[in-house]
Amino acid sequence: MPARRDGIDLGLDLGGIADAGLAQVEIDDLSDCWSLHWRDFLSMLVSCRRAPEDDIHLPEPHSLRPHLSDGILHCVTHAYGGTGLRAGYRDHFYAADTDPEMKAALYHGLFAIHRRERGRHGGPDMIMYELTALGRNVARGEAETYPRFG
Repeated sequence: MPARRDGIDLGLDLGGIADAGLAQVEIDDLSDCWSLHWRDFLSMLVSCRRAPEDDIHLPEPHSLRPHLSDGILHCVTHAYGGTGLRAGYRDHFYAADTDPEMKAALYHGLFAIHRRERGRHGGPDMIMYELTALGRNVARGEAETYPRFG
């Protein structure tokens, strides 16, 4: 959150502080090494205001979400990299071709088949599914925090 006075950016990045009181505490912490004279000057000069146009919002849950089972949502968020800080770092899911939840996710258009592989030693054939744009949007709506990646 940039600190502004009368619409002018003062060049202080207050990093996501939610209200002006906390921002003023942060400015006071930054100015502890300055003399009392500078602190008084800074408190008169700077008034911190929230800049709502700079807010970052997590997306709302996708409208398709109520129609999806927990198993499908698990597959979509797992393919996306989870719901935490690593969300968005990947875009694929590897599963057996007999997996009913992946077939349902494919039916809903959340995944596309990237490649098929023959099962080893009598095991089931495997499919690498890749998230579609719709699948990524559904997964973003499940994020619990801001991701560090893309």
